[in-house]
Amino acid sequence: MHITTKRPLAALLTGLLLLALTTLSLQSPTHAAVSRPGASKLSGFFGGRLINPATGNPVKGVTVKVFEINTDNLLGQDKSGSAGYYRIDGLSAADEELDVRVNGSAVRYETGWVGCNHNVVPSWGDACSFPQGRQSPIKVQHL
Repeated sequence: MHITTKRPLAALLTGLLLLALTTLSLQSPTHAAVSRPGASKLSGFFGGRLINPATGNPVKGVTVKVFEINTDNLLGQDKSGSAGYYRIDGLSAADEELDVRVNGSAVRYETGWVGCNHNVVPSWGDACSFPQGRQSPIKVQHL
């Protein structure tokens, strides 16, 4: 006698378990896990808005990059949209302080590190570090 005729519930549960295991083994890893191997929880973010301080208007097309503090280890990047907003997801809890750099050369805006007053400064030595989360607007001058 076959298991499906003698114990249909057991056969159903066995089939569901095999289906679940197959599905889990076929799923690809998330983008954050691929880009940052070994990072445990990647739920942090760094985001805000870029503005032109002379006009108060949003600045589109500037690349914002965040680095692990005091290193060249790039943690993520994003380009500001039409309303000037950017958001870099996938930061781990260990990324408590971040160095931030903007590159606006493609749209004729400043390039440099972000200073304590959220303005662009020419060197890393003049920059400040920032915590994760929503930031005050970064002021980027038009060249």
